[in-house]
Amino acid sequence: MGIFRRGKYWHVKFRFNKRTYTKSSRSTLKKDALDLERQMRQKLIDTLILGRREHITLYAACDALLSISKESGAYGTLVTATKRFKDYFCDIYLDKITNRDLCCWMAHERQRVVKDVTIRLWSMQFNKICRYAKRLDYYTPAYEWPNWHIKDKPIRYLTDDEELRILHELDTSRVKDPRLKRTRQAASDIFILMIDAGFRIGEACTLRWSNVDFVNGVIYLYRSKVSNDDYIPMTNRLLHTLRNRRKDVVGEYVFPGRYGGHRSVNKNRALTTAFIRAGLTDISPHCLRRTFATRLLSRGAAITDVQHLLGHASVKTTERAYAAFVRNERFMKTIELLDQPNQPTLKGLT
Repeated sequence: MGIFRRGKYWHVKFRFNKRTYTKSSRSTLKKDALDLERQMRQKLIDTLILGRREHITLYAACDALLSISKESGAYGTLVTATKRFKDYFCDIYLDKITNRDLCCWMAHERQRVVKDVTIRLWSMQFNKICRYAKRLDYYTPAYEWPNWHIKDKPIRYLTDDEELRILHELDTSRVKDPRLKRTRQAASDIFILMIDAGFRIGEACTLRWSNVDFVNGVIYLYRSKVSNDDYIPMTNRLLHTLRNRRKDVVGEYVFPGRYGGHRSVNKNRALTTAFIRAGLTDISPHCLRRTFATRLLSRGAAITDVQHLLGHASVKTTERAYAAFVRNERFMKTIELLDQPNQPTLKGLT
């Protein structure tokens, strides 16, 4: 079609390699539209036919990905990673970064006593930056990360006895101050929500009453970390807990904050203090979510079902996180076969 006028501005529209390209010149002059069309056609020839691309700096590539990732659940990790890249590297072209540069950056981070698990996580963000730059038709580096020798730590989850000890410390009948009673009751309810439904601490603190379906006994949950919608069936204990809480709490959120809105994710001192009083100094709120998963797996739940209940985007994430636990449970059940009375019978003997 070439160029045409729409309103007061001239526009460019043409087909190239079975695709239609349209762009406004933002100008009232026909000459500017002709120049824009020539530039667009030349860029397509350079990139699609001659294989030429433009260069982009590391800083610009980081900012470009950050600008489209604000709603992503991993946005915080991306912000931290890009800050580390900018602190170490100069604002060089992205494609000029070599394997040697990346190895030196890794050594620099290790000198800062950063664990390899964290460095690997940041390296994944670098991969995202390069993929997005390539999608925008910029030159990207040819690099390869070394093999990561990271040992998987044993999964820390609660035993039944440890759960009872924590609930005992959260018992509201042990305190007289009304304000402290409310704080402990909220911590106890969050504890049951996380250990019976596998919620993350952030998901528990921001839960709304509109997402709790008491009739069907389910909770509808949007997980921002992986951008998916799930519904979680409630256990009898959790259903009873939330029904009791509904009688005392008014407002939009199940766990309202002191000054409005929802409860702060980082201010769950009553919960962490209960862990310490129970003598459990090596656990965190996330261990409750792991307890939920390990209890399901030890009772024979399919790993794909556990994946959906945990809200993992891929079953590989669940397998990677709980593979050691599943393997150990399987070995224990295999060895238990030796303790079972089993008298072999030989053919031909009665």
